[in-house]
Amino acid sequence: MSLQELNRRAFLRRTGALSIVGAAAPWAASLATMAEAAAASSDDGYKALVCIFLSGGNDHGNTLIPYDPTGHAQYASARSNLALGREQLATTRLMPRNALPSGREVAMSPYLAPLKPVFDAGRLAMLMNIGPLLRPTTLDDFQKGRQLPPQLFSHNDQQSVWQSYAPEGGTVGWGGKVGDLLLSSNGEKASFTCINTAGNAVYLAGQSVLPYALAPDGPAALNAAGGSLFGSAKASEVFKALVTREDHPVLMARAHTAVMKRALASQQVLNDALLAAPALQTPF
Repeated sequence: MSLQELNRRAFLRRTGALSIVGAAAPWAASLATMAEAAAASSDDGYKALVCIFLSGGNDHGNTLIPYDPTGHAQYASARSNLALGREQLATTRLMPRNALPSGREVAMSPYLAPLKPVFDAGRLAMLMNIGPLLRPTTLDDFQKGRQLPPQLFSHNDQQSVWQSYAPEGGTVGWGGKVGDLLLSSNGEKASFTCINTAGNAVYLAGQSVLPYALAPDGPAALNAAGGSLFGSAKASEVFKALVTREDHPVLMARAHTAVMKRALASQQVLNDALLAAPALQTPF
């Protein structure tokens, strides 16, 4: 899709607004045009971006390790007896297609050696220097509170900051923002734009898109609205009619009805899809 096919003013407006993210501007520009690119695509195949959030965090020094002599010396000085020697990292040294600036090199932890062939095949990438810090922070910056993430050292708040750049109580996350851009491309299956298999997470909440929560064994079922209730099919029918009643005089009750109807319809669609799906052959 060429730029001529896009609305030029909308394109410039979005990319201009997103340019405040600085070094991440290329990715921001991609986000700005994601909806248009998806709409113009003729590929009807299903695609999903799977995100895994580590609630306990990740020690980068045990994942990607500086390999160039200067970087490794700094790493070894900081890690002391926990540091891995360069000779231990030789087999997991990464050779990216585009060299890192200033001669920097990195290697994977030896425990991640099975991922090295995946990286070499171009099927794995590492995104470095990401997070809620706006710029490198010095001790003086920290002591004077300059441009620090909100509620620093509060574990639950930092989990929320990483998902939404807002402390606990944030309502819109990065994944939800992407979902908002793609929502119109999903048609009647829009309810499944963002699917969460680990409860509710602000990461998948958008301005328009709502995360659809799944249990490990499938969609949560409202058993009383299907089959029988207290051994009575009639009681189940009456219960379902009550929770899906649209003419309720109370506004909050009507909002609850909309949620219940959407949940019941989505449950049915997903159950039918899972029943028709072939058995999963992927080893874990």
